[in-house]
Amino acid sequence: MKHLTVGVFHDDEICRDLAKKNTESDIAMFSRKLDGCIFTFMYPVEDKLSAKSQIISSIDAAVVNFVGITRELGETIVMLDALGVSNGIAVASPYANSDQISAFTKNTSLESFIIGKRDPIRILEVLKNFQPRRETTSTIVVVDHSFSVKGVGEVILGFVKKGTVRKYDKLMLLPANKEVLVRSIQMQDEDYDEAQAGSRVGLAIKGVTVQEMKRGSLLCQADAAKTSTDLNLSFRKSPFYSDDLREGAFHVTVGMQTVPITITEASSYSIKFTSEKPVAYTDDDTFLILDLNAKKGRIMGKASTQVM
Repeated sequence: MKHLTVGVFHDDEICRDLAKKNTESDIAMFSRKLDGCIFTFMYPVEDKLSAKSQIISSIDAAVVNFVGITRELGETIVMLDALGVSNGIAVASPYANSDQISAFTKNTSLESFIIGKRDPIRILEVLKNFQPRRETTSTIVVVDHSFSVKGVGEVILGFVKKGTVRKYDKLMLLPANKEVLVRSIQMQDEDYDEAQAGSRVGLAIKGVTVQEMKRGSLLCQADAAKTSTDLNLSFRKSPFYSDDLREGAFHVTVGMQTVPITITEASSYSIKFTSEKPVAYTDDDTFLILDLNAKKGRIMGKASTQVM
């Protein structure tokens, strides 16, 4: 079974035309099974920047409605480009035709997006043809929601980012740094013995509490990910961030974690920051540095443990 996770931006209503609603917090999630493919659609409720950055850090493809040239649309494009999301659909509108969209997305990863009308059937047909690359080594599951179920215990919802998660696997929960047992696996309300990279799963977990399985936590094999409160990263400033780089209080999104940080050193090529609580990450993750109080563009840039 093929799995595809899609972010939908600037068109909340189209998710209801594409799939059935599952959960909603600051992120709304919808799912649909169609022709051998399981789709998970996510959109940020009220277009909150932190929720949007978490979605973009987790998707295989995007559907972006060009409803008008706004700051919010610009930030969506900047983050999609920073994370290298190149599979997607740009929905034309009375406010932006195909030529305008092509000009607006030139020299970004969105150049390869297919431009089309707001047609749910056509959108699903296009999405089915995308073939995202999957990492098959070092099992990692990213948590997006967690809760307790009477008679079952602690449950997480999330995405298998890498590898394969299996029933009775013993994995580390980061950044809590605790060993957990996978008691059962569900996909689309059916029980499975394993789930491969790309799958959206519900896992019954033993060994930790709901409070320890916060959004962005990683269930992984030992040494597959790291945690730290002090990071020194390669950095590339966004050309659309007009303020000067400076020390102070900001935020970072990596995977589905958005946490407050204090930048202690910053230049156009490197950045150092600290956080009160440990951040879980892998060496191939991209960090989005956010200035939530900026009056214009709020995406300061992207960072990585690797040289960019």
